[in-house]
Amino acid sequence: MKPSIKIALGIFTALSVMAFIVIWDFVWKDSIDSVEVVVVKPGETIELKEAVSTDKVAIERRQKKDLVGDVVYASDLESIIGVDAAQLIVSNSMISSQMLDFDNLIPDPNKGEAIRPIPAEWIYAAPGSLRRKDRVDIYLLDESLISKVQGKEQKNSDETIKVVSNEEETIKHLKLKPLLEDVAVIYVKDGSNREVINQDEKQGSNNNQQRLNATGRVSDLEILLNEEDFNKIADAVLGKHGRLYITYR
Repeated sequence: MKPSIKIALGIFTALSVMAFIVIWDFVWKDSIDSVEVVVVKPGETIELKEAVSTDKVAIERRQKKDLVGDVVYASDLESIIGVDAAQLIVSNSMISSQMLDFDNLIPDPNKGEAIRPIPAEWIYAAPGSLRRKDRVDIYLLDESLISKVQGKEQKNSDETIKVVSNEEETIKHLKLKPLLEDVAVIYVKDGSNREVINQDEKQGSNNNQQRLNATGRVSDLEILLNEEDFNKIADAVLGKHGRLYITYR
């Protein structure tokens, strides 16, 4: 091989290597090591219970090593618009799905909402398959109505909560109207104040067979209510000497 050819090949190889390094550093490296995610625009904040809006968020590339857990990718932007924030999200922050209240379970202080306990002694009957994130209707049974539904339920061994096998039929028969409707359940507790979940931990499942394989028996409930609705329940139970009959959707 002629010396001139060798020199030309050497120069070409050197230039190719330098070009590759430049392209890698300024183009390929960023594309390979980063992804497009949703962030809060500089100078903006999203307050607790404020809906995410397009004027407060932007798409930016961030290094994969710096991503927060359950980060919202650019391709999922539309799915979070209009969803309320579950916490304060500050300027330049990446948005995670953990920061958003998809299930509307975070109390809104502007509406007087809080997570309020419903003790076992207030409850006449509740499904044993009830789990957190369910939406429930709450009925009041006074003493006269309680006597009418005797024999229409199956008792738990702890005698505190009865598992309702045909609640819809019972309510229809008595022609009752709900005291409250579509109430969010935040926690379902057993007698030891531990959350009742499915044995297979598929808490979001709608399969009632899985729901019946629970880690404990339903005892107390914690639900999302404003003060007015909670007082409505308390006055009904304590003032009318009744108890609550709970069904979930």
